[in-house]
Amino acid sequence: MTAPAPGKASEAASPQPDERNVTRLAQHYRPALLRYFSRHLTSAEDAEDLTQDTLARLSQQPGHRLAGLANVEAFLMRIASNLLRDRFRRDRSHRASDHVSIEAVAAAWQSEEPFCECVYADKARLQRFLQALDALPPRCREVFLLQRYDGLTYSAVAKRLGISVSAVEKHMMRALMHLDATLDEA
Repeated sequence: MTAPAPGKASEAASPQPDERNVTRLAQHYRPALLRYFSRHLTSAEDAEDLTQDTLARLSQQPGHRLAGLANVEAFLMRIASNLLRDRFRRDRSHRASDHVSIEAVAAAWQSEEPFCECVYADKARLQRFLQALDALPPRCREVFLLQRYDGLTYSAVAKRLGISVSAVEKHMMRALMHLDATLDEA
Protein backbone atom coordinates (compact mmCIF):
# COMPACT_ATOMS: atom_id res chain seq x y z
CA MET A 1 0.00 0.00 0.00
CA THR A 2 1.44 3.34 -1.00
CA ALA A 3 1.36 6.45 1.14
CA PRO A 4 -0.94 9.19 -0.07
CA ALA A 5 0.65 12.10 -1.80
CA PRO A 6 1.30 15.03 0.58
CA GLY A 7 -1.36 17.25 -1.01
CA LYS A 8 -4.01 14.49 -1.08
CA ALA A 9 -4.25 13.96 2.70
CA SER A 10 -4.95 17.63 3.41
CA GLU A 11 -7.59 17.74 0.67
CA ALA A 12 -9.51 14.89 2.31
CA ALA A 13 -9.49 16.61 5.71
CA SER A 14 -10.42 20.02 4.32
CA PRO A 15 -12.39 20.07 1.05
CA GLN A 16 -11.19 22.56 -1.52
CA PRO A 17 -13.73 25.11 -2.81
CA ASP A 18 -15.09 25.53 -6.26
CA GLU A 19 -18.51 26.45 -7.58
CA ARG A 20 -19.74 22.85 -7.54
CA ASN A 21 -18.93 21.98 -3.95
CA VAL A 22 -20.08 24.99 -1.90
CA THR A 23 -22.83 22.74 -0.56
CA ARG A 24 -20.24 20.17 0.53
CA LEU A 25 -18.23 22.93 2.18
CA ALA A 26 -21.31 24.10 4.06
CA GLN A 27 -22.06 20.58 5.28
CA HIS A 28 -18.43 20.04 6.28
CA TYR A 29 -17.93 23.30 8.22
CA ARG A 30 -21.41 23.81 9.65
CA PRO A 31 -20.80 21.88 12.92
CA ALA A 32 -17.53 23.76 13.58
CA LEU A 33 -19.22 27.11 12.95
CA LEU A 34 -22.11 26.20 15.27
CA ARG A 35 -19.64 25.25 18.02
CA TYR A 36 -17.73 28.50 17.51
CA PHE A 37 -20.85 30.68 17.76
CA SER A 38 -22.31 28.63 20.65
CA ARG A 39 -19.16 29.29 22.69
CA HIS A 40 -19.58 33.05 22.24
CA LEU A 41 -23.36 33.49 22.34
CA THR A 42 -25.96 32.58 24.95
CA SER A 43 -28.77 31.90 22.49
CA ALA A 44 -28.78 28.77 20.34
CA GLU A 45 -31.01 30.60 17.85
CA ASP A 46 -28.45 33.39 17.48
CA ALA A 47 -25.68 30.83 16.96
CA GLU A 48 -27.77 29.15 14.26
CA ASP A 49 -28.50 32.51 12.60
CA LEU A 50 -24.86 33.52 12.48
CA THR A 51 -23.84 30.10 11.17
CA GLN A 52 -26.39 30.49 8.41
CA ASP A 53 -25.14 34.02 7.65
CA THR A 54 -21.55 32.77 7.44
CA LEU A 55 -22.48 30.01 5.02
CA ALA A 56 -24.58 32.43 2.98
CA ARG A 57 -21.59 34.73 2.64
CA LEU A 58 -19.49 31.77 1.53
CA SER A 59 -22.02 30.91 -1.16
CA GLN A 60 -22.02 34.52 -2.40
CA GLN A 61 -18.29 34.41 -3.14
CA PRO A 62 -17.41 34.17 -6.82
CA GLY A 63 -16.10 30.77 -7.90
CA HIS A 64 -12.71 32.09 -8.96
CA ARG A 65 -12.20 33.60 -5.51
CA LEU A 66 -13.09 30.36 -3.77
CA ALA A 67 -10.82 28.37 -6.07
CA GLY A 68 -7.92 30.67 -5.16
CA LEU A 69 -8.26 30.12 -1.41
CA ALA A 70 -5.43 28.25 0.24
CA ASN A 71 -7.27 27.71 3.56
CA VAL A 72 -11.06 27.61 3.39
CA GLU A 73 -11.44 27.08 7.13
CA ALA A 74 -9.45 30.23 7.91
CA PHE A 75 -11.57 32.16 5.39
CA LEU A 76 -14.80 30.92 7.01
CA MET A 77 -13.54 31.68 10.50
CA ARG A 78 -12.64 35.21 9.39
CA ILE A 79 -16.21 35.68 8.10
CA ALA A 80 -17.57 34.20 11.35
CA SER A 81 -15.45 36.40 13.60
CA ASN A 82 -16.43 39.50 11.59
CA LEU A 83 -20.11 38.62 11.90
CA LEU A 84 -19.71 38.00 15.63
CA ARG A 85 -17.91 41.31 16.10
CA ASP A 86 -20.65 43.08 14.15
CA ARG A 87 -23.29 41.43 16.35
CA PHE A 88 -21.54 42.53 19.55
CA ARG A 89 -21.18 46.09 18.25
CA ARG A 90 -24.83 46.23 17.24
CA ASP A 91 -25.97 44.83 20.58
CA ARG A 92 -23.83 47.36 22.44
CA SER A 93 -25.02 50.33 20.36
CA HIS A 94 -28.66 49.22 20.63
CA ARG A 95 -28.25 48.47 24.34
CA ALA A 96 -29.53 44.94 23.83
CA SER A 97 -28.65 43.98 27.42
CA ASP A 98 -31.17 46.55 28.66
CA HIS A 99 -34.05 45.11 26.61
CA VAL A 100 -36.83 43.24 28.34
CA SER A 101 -38.78 40.58 26.50
CA ILE A 102 -42.42 41.30 25.76
CA GLU A 103 -43.36 38.01 27.44
CA ALA A 104 -41.87 39.21 30.74
CA VAL A 105 -43.74 42.50 30.55
CA ALA A 106 -47.01 40.97 29.37
CA ALA A 107 -47.05 38.54 32.28
CA ALA A 108 -47.42 41.48 34.65
CA TRP A 109 -50.31 43.05 32.73
CA GLN A 110 -53.82 42.61 33.91
CA SER A 111 -56.24 40.78 31.70
CA GLU A 112 -58.17 42.86 29.21
CA GLU A 113 -61.35 41.14 30.31
CA PRO A 114 -63.21 43.22 32.88
CA PHE A 115 -64.02 41.78 36.27
CA CYS A 116 -67.58 40.54 36.70
CA GLU A 117 -68.23 43.23 39.31
CA CYS A 118 -67.16 45.93 36.83
CA VAL A 119 -69.43 44.58 34.14
CA TYR A 120 -72.43 44.56 36.47
CA ALA A 121 -71.61 47.99 37.91
CA ASP A 122 -71.17 49.50 34.44
CA LYS A 123 -74.39 47.92 33.23
CA ALA A 124 -76.27 49.32 36.23
CA ARG A 125 -74.71 52.77 35.68
CA LEU A 126 -75.74 52.71 32.02
CA GLN A 127 -79.31 51.78 33.02
CA ARG A 128 -79.43 54.69 35.49
CA PHE A 129 -78.16 57.05 32.79
CA LEU A 130 -80.75 55.87 30.24
CA GLN A 131 -83.54 56.22 32.82
CA ALA A 132 -82.37 59.74 33.68
CA LEU A 133 -82.23 60.58 29.97
CA ASP A 134 -85.77 59.25 29.47
CA ALA A 135 -86.97 61.45 32.34
CA LEU A 136 -85.94 64.60 30.44
CA PRO A 137 -88.58 66.50 28.46
CA PRO A 138 -88.52 65.45 24.76
CA ARG A 139 -87.08 68.73 23.40
CA CYS A 140 -84.40 68.85 26.13
CA ARG A 141 -83.43 65.21 25.45
CA GLU A 142 -83.29 65.90 21.70
CA VAL A 143 -81.00 68.92 22.17
CA PHE A 144 -78.73 66.93 24.50
CA LEU A 145 -78.43 63.97 22.11
CA LEU A 146 -77.82 66.15 19.05
CA GLN A 147 -75.07 68.05 20.81
CA ARG A 148 -73.35 65.27 22.79
CA TYR A 149 -73.83 62.20 20.63
CA ASP A 150 -74.16 63.59 17.14
CA GLY A 151 -71.47 66.17 17.87
CA LEU A 152 -73.35 69.18 16.52
CA THR A 153 -72.48 72.67 17.65
CA TYR A 154 -75.02 74.75 19.55
CA SER A 155 -75.69 76.83 16.43
CA ALA A 156 -76.14 73.67 14.29
CA VAL A 157 -78.59 72.24 16.85
CA ALA A 158 -80.46 75.56 16.89
CA LYS A 159 -80.67 75.62 13.09
CA ARG A 160 -81.82 71.99 12.87
CA LEU A 161 -84.55 72.40 15.52
CA GLY A 162 -85.55 75.93 14.49
CA ILE A 163 -84.84 77.44 17.91
CA SER A 164 -82.38 80.08 19.15
CA VAL A 165 -78.86 79.34 20.35
CA SER A 166 -79.90 80.72 23.73
CA ALA A 167 -82.68 78.10 23.90
CA VAL A 168 -80.16 75.35 23.07
CA GLU A 169 -77.92 76.59 25.89
CA LYS A 170 -80.83 76.53 28.35
CA HIS A 171 -81.88 73.00 27.31
CA MET A 172 -78.28 71.78 27.65
CA MET A 173 -77.95 73.36 31.09
CA ARG A 174 -81.22 71.76 32.22
CA ALA A 175 -80.18 68.33 30.85
CA LEU A 176 -76.74 68.44 32.44
CA MET A 177 -78.09 69.51 35.83
CA HIS A 178 -80.76 66.79 35.75
CA LEU A 179 -78.29 64.06 34.75
CA ASP A 180 -75.75 65.22 37.33
CA ALA A 181 -78.33 65.24 40.14
CA THR A 182 -79.86 61.91 39.13
CA LEU A 183 -76.59 60.04 38.71
CA ASP A 184 -75.02 61.50 41.87
CA GLU A 185 -77.81 60.30 44.15
CA ALA A 186 -77.44 56.67 43.04
